[in-house]
Amino acid sequence: MVACQANPGPAPVEEAATATTTATTTTTVEAEEPQTSRSTVNIGIDPLRNGFNPHLIADDTAVVRDIAALVLPSAFVGNQMNSDLLDNVEQLDTETVRYTIAQEAQWSDGTPITGSDFDYLWRSITSTKGAMDAAAYESISEIRTSGGGKTVDVVFETPVADWHLLFNNLLPSHLFSGTDTFQTALYDAIPASAGRYMVRSIDRQRGIITLSRNDRFWGKNPAEVEVLTMTSVSSASRAGEYLRTGQSSFMNLRPSETLVDTLNLVPDTEVRVSDTTRTLEMVFNASRLSPEQRTYLSSLIDVPLAARLAAARSSNLSVATPILREGVAKPEIPELKLAVDPADDAGVAAGRAIVDMLAQAGVKATTVTTDIPSAIGTDYDAIITWTRNATDAMSLADRYTCEINLASWCDANTTTYIAALLSGELSFDPNWETEFNRANSIRVPIVRETRVEAKNNGITGPDATTWPGGIASAANWRKNDLEQ
Repeated sequence: MVACQANPGPAPVEEAATATTTATTTTTVEAEEPQTSRSTVNIGIDPLRNGFNPHLIADDTAVVRDIAALVLPSAFVGNQMNSDLLDNVEQLDTETVRYTIAQEAQWSDGTPITGSDFDYLWRSITSTKGAMDAAAYESISEIRTSGGGKTVDVVFETPVADWHLLFNNLLPSHLFSGTDTFQTALYDAIPASAGRYMVRSIDRQRGIITLSRNDRFWGKNPAEVEVLTMTSVSSASRAGEYLRTGQSSFMNLRPSETLVDTLNLVPDTEVRVSDTTRTLEMVFNASRLSPEQRTYLSSLIDVPLAARLAAARSSNLSVATPILREGVAKPEIPELKLAVDPADDAGVAAGRAIVDMLAQAGVKATTVTTDIPSAIGTDYDAIITWTRNATDAMSLADRYTCEINLASWCDANTTTYIAALLSGELSFDPNWETEFNRANSIRVPIVRETRVEAKNNGITGPDATTWPGGIASAANWRKNDLEQ
């Protein structure tokens, strides 16, 4: 615990104070008191990649999701109304949901949270390629505000049964000018907070993100930990050393070949390995490649090998289940262009491996590095990127609704099915997409995202069986320790 505190020690201060008057000594001690009582948690994270917008596919990473949970307000947390942000939520009729924002709810610069923040998120998601949950937000026809902006009526053109999943991670609309784009505005900063923490600084060169307690947070249970420092960890040996020496008390990292073994050797350390709901996939452009071409190309990809090469490991590897295709007829294939994000090391490696696999069958292909939004709906034959799995109607709708999906897929039967799912007329079937993909060959899943979390037990907290995981839990561990 002591190693995690930002406490430089009193010796130099006291030495200087002995040569001064009593009054000076008192002043010096008072000046040092905030530093002495200050608490810090140091966290190891993956190297920084793209921006920090939790609503963009390109920015969606574990660290972005965790920071958003600490910094940005959401209408619901899980299935429960966020009583810090909202006084009430009610469905007035099948088309209108009314949100009543708490009068004291405010951003860290003192600006009230209002319906403008709801409106900004809706308009931004529906007008931005590569935004998540776009299909559900597309169902909104109007947002009306009253009561000084604190009463928000969201009007749906078509019903969305899971409307409580919307308006998570609101953004401070008053700080984004007309020149700020939704894709780039949060690249190097989140300019205001309405959570327990606020982003103090993002240093990409050093790989350090610093969050500090939001003293304007009005809700229950304000942060007890003053500073969360997140530092990029570039190797397994360094991760082990940081935990061993107390430079970090918590790690949330993607695995490498030796990471889990290294962390398990560190004394008094708990380690947990788990899969998330994200998968690295190759998504074909259905507007450029026929079903026969997509099926044939899928049959040429050795998924387990592509997974190992993409992840650069064979341990703790959650390989996606390939659809086995035998005896597929060989159609004529044009030279292919595969889009990959240059900041995504796994995507780039997967793309290169797939190009070589296709070449063995006489198919010419090249990878082109570009940002994912620029590749959607253009002349690329496939996009290789991380996507969220379809775990509910909203996430499935994002994958197959016309005009917004990565595959440029648009089909009347699919549209009808998705609309019935969103409205709640049909229940979500987790097996539907597997059968759909078997028939249409839209996606080639490669590898599931795996996370490794490690906690130095020098800081008391829950045991591994009840481990909640995530950066947010590191703050909770430290809070528990302070209270004890």
